[in-house]
Amino acid sequence: MKTALRLTIIVLLALACPLLGAQNQPPNRQPGFRVAVNMVLVNVSVTSPEGKQQPELHAEDFRLSEDGVEQDIKFFRSAEAPFHVALLVDSSGSTATKLDLIRKAAGRFLQKLAPQDRVSVVDVAGRVEVLQGFTADRRLLSRELRRIGTTKENGTLLRDAIHHILNNLFRGIEGRKAVVFLTDGQDSGSKHRLEQLKQAVYASDAVLYGLLVDTEADLLKTLQEAGTKFSRIALVVEASSGFKVEDVKAAARYLIDRLPASAQICLVEHRSPRRAVLLVPHTDNRAELKDAITKASVQPRLMETASSWKASGITVLLTDSDVDLPQRIQADILDQGVVFVLGKRPEKEWQEQLSDLARRIPDPSGLRQTAKELPAKYRDAREAIKALCDHSGGRSFDLVGMLELDNFYQLVAEELRRTYTLGYYSHAAPGQYHRVDVKLPSATQSDVRARRGFLVP
Repeated sequence: MKTALRLTIIVLLALACPLLGAQNQPPNRQPGFRVAVNMVLVNVSVTSPEGKQQPELHAEDFRLSEDGVEQDIKFFRSAEAPFHVALLVDSSGSTATKLDLIRKAAGRFLQKLAPQDRVSVVDVAGRVEVLQGFTADRRLLSRELRRIGTTKENGTLLRDAIHHILNNLFRGIEGRKAVVFLTDGQDSGSKHRLEQLKQAVYASDAVLYGLLVDTEADLLKTLQEAGTKFSRIALVVEASSGFKVEDVKAAARYLIDRLPASAQICLVEHRSPRRAVLLVPHTDNRAELKDAITKASVQPRLMETASSWKASGITVLLTDSDVDLPQRIQADILDQGVVFVLGKRPEKEWQEQLSDLARRIPDPSGLRQTAKELPAKYRDAREAIKALCDHSGGRSFDLVGMLELDNFYQLVAEELRRTYTLGYYSHAAPGQYHRVDVKLPSATQSDVRARRGFLVP
């Protein structure tokens, strides 16, 4: 096997003041070091194939170029400088069932970092929440880790979260920075497009490490089950007052026209206390359903009626009043269904609310199509995240199971601890992308991983 050394290179474009030693920072500055406005910093992590640090490297051991032109290394520092680490956890989707394991592994990761490293904890699901700003207080950080996943909102704003960390959380912080994130790589609901995130990564001085959980099988199963579930909808109609019969019928016809076209609907009439009768079995014939509504009584009868229908799956009850619902309505409908009460609201108001209800019911054909496209889109999303990690000088790891989490956190912590810093003066033009390359001539067969370039803001 060839002897290989891994070089992790992070180009840090620091917009700061003249070069100062770490010991001479102003007291109100975050730990790190400051550089001249035109100095580009390159962080280099050197490891052997066995994971050992390459010791006693010096500035003259490296060759550094920008856009193919070799640069004079004017600044060199070994691995003492601290990192600011943003620890990002995706608590949405299938990871939600493993949060306790994730919290414990993240807590052990904190202990593996250097004592002077400062860490921030960020939780992402349907919103991005910075649970803790940068601090070296491990006890405080461990406490905040317990809050991961405690707020539930639909979505996975992964791109928004990474973008926020790079452009806001790291703002004004000098020195070395890293984003370590646990996710399945899938995004749902982010405002920032992938291209915008790429620009943020290229312009940032942070290195990205992605721990990627494989949730494809779980997502596919969820989509298939949802496609089956939402393909059949039961619409139950009932009016406790004769004065509201036409309103209930009008609302039912209005909702039928707005439910997903690929869903089959059955019509159920509630005829007497706690008794429901099937009028039309599941069908996609909207005209038949609306005609049956017109002919239906909708009002309860005084005589006892034997129930011929039991609620199952998606059920929507349309009624005029919420008074004594448990005494009026069949129990399984209340237990499983969505209850929509017209009450005394004007027609325009209940139409708006019914439209909103219909929009929140997914289209079964859309779910089936999403399931069909999932393998390719899932792969593309993960490859995009991996590419960003690689470009930044970091790495991505594919987690087969959560039990591997400790091992990968350990690898990341070790890489952060063995980092050299090179610096050179650049005349890079703003608004343009510039390639950077670092080599170690003394190890010609080295496996070099490097940030491929940077974008001057």
